[in-house]
Amino acid sequence: MVFIYGGVAYAEDEIYLEIYKRIPRKIKIAIPDFTVEKKDIDITDIPDIPEKAFNILTNDLIYSGIFDIVKGTVDRKDEKIDFKEWGILGAQALVKGRCYIDKDRVSFKLWLYNVSEENYLFGKEYSGNTEQLRMIMHTFANDIIYHLTGEEGVADTKIAFVSSSSGYKEIYIMDYDGYNIERLTNDKSIVLSPAWSPDGREIAFTSYLHKNPDLYIIQANRLNKRSISKRPGLNALPVWSPDGKRIALVLSKDGNSEIYTMNIDGKGLNRLTNHRGIDASPAWSPDGREIAFTSDRGGTPQIYIMDAEGEGKGVTRITYSGNYNDLPSWSPDGKLIVYTSRQNGCFEICVLDVRSRRSYILTGGYGEKENPTWSPDGRLIAFSLKEKGESNIYVMNADGTGQRRLTFLKGGVNYSPSWSPRLRR
Repeated sequence: MVFIYGGVAYAEDEIYLEIYKRIPRKIKIAIPDFTVEKKDIDITDIPDIPEKAFNILTNDLIYSGIFDIVKGTVDRKDEKIDFKEWGILGAQALVKGRCYIDKDRVSFKLWLYNVSEENYLFGKEYSGNTEQLRMIMHTFANDIIYHLTGEEGVADTKIAFVSSSSGYKEIYIMDYDGYNIERLTNDKSIVLSPAWSPDGREIAFTSYLHKNPDLYIIQANRLNKRSISKRPGLNALPVWSPDGKRIALVLSKDGNSEIYTMNIDGKGLNRLTNHRGIDASPAWSPDGREIAFTSDRGGTPQIYIMDAEGEGKGVTRITYSGNYNDLPSWSPDGKLIVYTSRQNGCFEICVLDVRSRRSYILTGGYGEKENPTWSPDGRLIAFSLKEKGESNIYVMNADGTGQRRLTFLKGGVNYSPSWSPRLRR
């Protein structure tokens, strides 16, 4: 968190305790076991690839928040789809799959059917080596989501986060479901606040590599890292503009924490705030016209919105529930802002409807929840949860349901998640 305050009690305005429901009724989908065909390989040498593929696909569809999995099967020797029987089981959609294994290569022929309309939607063959199994299934899951909803899925996205598992605070990247964790930086120092570029190719972050908190950009494939701001004091909390041409950040070069924007080469510096209070945690709106930020100019940290050209063009306070609100993040459609809020002495994840200004508490129970970040489709929110000295990355549906833990690295300190855009391959 950016601000440190004592435990002073303040009278709070009305808090909306209801869960903000955004997710429509789920699609019921059936996924029978994949059939298997082998080539030039003994049956005892076949790994559990079909079962792994089935589990990956099933989890992807469940994690999307769009589907309920229908259990059961309808067996026919002629492989003709019995839509009536699948409908009786409650399925609205059906996946059929065939797996081909040849030594270290694997391919899948996969088909999607609309049970309700009794028709075929699409089919495709996916192939690769066995190490690409997860990505094959992630791709198919995204294709299912697209053909049934018209929206793109997020199974191919990644989450960057900070972890101290190496003994230093470094940036790591993992798949959206917590698998394939890789360390991105090796500064052997303190690294903070990763932020993805809109094209998913680069990540901006702060590092104490040279003792001062300087701002860097590193390519997501680790091929290149460059410094873009080494001004005295803080160079922190970066966020990219939607067009990827500028970065908003916090600088303290003049003695106070203020919000600036600059080009991605560090030039073209433009100061946005000019207040004796602490201004921090900028977040660009999806249309690029506004920036949400945190300021204690009213006495306690609260969320404000200003024109992207600076507060001289207008600044508006938008949070009034809770005496400590920080780390705003806009939903991809620009209708909501998720943020961290202290409620009844504990940090929770809240969401605010930008138009109505109503706020909703999404989390509860044990632990401190912070650093919320949206998935590109706006259906999921990742955040960090700290309990008993350990901090880990969790993810939940946008209505607060379905919370699950993603990180299990040694060291017990994993926080500050940043969700990537959709990654094109």
